Amino acid sequence: MALDYLEVRNEIEKLADHASGSAEKRQTRREQALDLLNHYASELDYLREKAQRANQLLPHYHVALPVNEPLNSSIPLPLEAPDLTLIAADGSQINPDRHMGTNYCLVNIGAIQMRPGSGDSPVTIIESKLYYGDEILSLPEETVSLMRDVREREVLAEMAESVTGPVITLTDGSLELWTKGSEPAMLDEFKKRYFEALMQLRQQGAITAGYTDRPRNALLTRLLEIAPEAIQPQDAGDHRPLKGLLDTELLAGVIKPGERSAIFGLLTRASRDYRGEFALHFFYLNVSSREGKPVLAKVDIPAWVARDPDMVNWLHAALAAQCRVIHTASYPYVLARADEIAVVGRKDQQKVAEMIAQALRERGLDVDGLSSKQHSKDAAR
Repeated sequence: MALDYLEVRNEIEKLADHASGSAEKRQTRREQALDLLNHYASELDYLREKAQRANQLLPHYHVALPVNEPLNSSIPLPLEAPDLTLIAADGSQINPDRHMGTNYCLVNIGAIQMRPGSGDSPVTIIESKLYYGDEILSLPEETVSLMRDVREREVLAEMAESVTGPVITLTDGSLELWTKGSEPAMLDEFKKRYFEALMQLRQQGAITAGYTDRPRNALLTRLLEIAPEAIQPQDAGDHRPLKGLLDTELLAGVIKPGERSAIFGLLTRASRDYRGEFALHFFYLNVSSREGKPVLAKVDIPAWVARDPDMVNWLHAALAAQCRVIHTASYPYVLARADEIAVVGRKDQQKVAEMIAQALRERGLDVDGLSSKQHSKDAAR
């Protein structure tokens, strides 16, 4: 037996009791937040100045930045988007493992290009890149993930280059690169490549976006916490009356199925690298098809998209339509397909390891087997 189920059951009962009490507190906080949302909905200049000041004083302070739409906006689903092309890319990887016989890692990118309603068959590609030798010595998993994220954006830019007419490019997750834990020596090079890919997409007129399912952000609620005149920007880190309340919980009853929220700018420590046309923005989109059953996603867009009403409307309409393709899940079909193409499973990893071992043996090289620890684990399982 791997678990003490009796002990786990006792802890589950405590978890349920805690959740029940927490739900009451969250509802109270949501009511407070709704009052603030409606009271300060149009105080955009005031809130913008306050958020920027708080972010300057507290480098790690993450907050939404009002742009030009009221905070409590609920923008209805636009008319059908024009004929356009959708391209989505996703990535998977095999991380370096010191318990394996050979030191290597693999980055796998899957992408799909389709024109909804055209009758044309989707075009898919798979790109598998093996890294080995000196280039991955002591390479942390975070850097492999960064390599994957950058390559996803580059593949999108490469595919979009041959498309005529409006094109939307999508990845799963934020547009902001996750750089924590990556090798400092490599970070500048990856950032350079990432912004070059974004520049290419900008020059092509692409509507590029990052899509986050079930986001757990509190960017808007943090803005509301500092809204009262009595709260000073320097106190933003300690003044947390809405702590624990997510943006999606706040907006669940504000934006109806098919509607989007206002567009906000994004202020984080890392977002300072994204300036001008690359400045990060986002909005929330209710992709549910049922009233009273909200499903909110976060959609990241760069400034060149945020400032173009047509681009925003086409993206809004396309994502809502994509989320209706799979009836059992409100998630963009094109992203689901990209994930399906890109995923590297355990059998794939085993096959790559076997292929490497075979190639080395054919060249008369000794192949270290699994480490004793890994061999013992596998045998026990």
